[in-house]
Amino acid sequence: MEHQQSGSSEGTSEMGRTQTPLICGLPDDIALSCLARIPRKYHAALRCVSKKWRDLVGSEEWYSYRRKHNLDETWIYALCQDKCDQIHCYVLDPSSSRKSWKLIQGIPPRILKRKGMGIEVLGKKIYLLGGCGWCEDASDEVYCYDASTNCWSQAASLSIAR
Repeated sequence: MEHQQSGSSEGTSEMGRTQTPLICGLPDDIALSCLARIPRKYHAALRCVSKKWRDLVGSEEWYSYRRKHNLDETWIYALCQDKCDQIHCYVLDPSSSRKSWKLIQGIPPRILKRKGMGIEVLGKKIYLLGGCGWCEDASDEVYCYDASTNCWSQAASLSIAR
């Protein structure tokens, strides 16, 4: 009997740790409502506050909440090749007073010199599909940029190289 009680109190403390509020003293739904109103240009700073905030800002819940309440902001993305045929990705916040393009870091090196890639946008993600390079045939590789986390990752391959 004693063992069960100590086990249940451990379970309670573990649950308490996972139930830490986003902002102390506020219910999570109100905290989400407050945090979601912070402009997108500050989301990188929000991610640095805590693991819970980092997970929230990159989550589907965050993205859906901002969309549902018309808090999402439109940014413009451009994929360009320089005169050395290297790909660069830039982003522009049209509501910013500075109106300057910012370079997005971290494009996977394997695709920096590819030509003929397909580009698709789905929600908060940009997909770069296939393409070929000077020394390679058509590729089945797909790479994904997640605008909410500012990260590139490799996605599932195409069934046929293109």
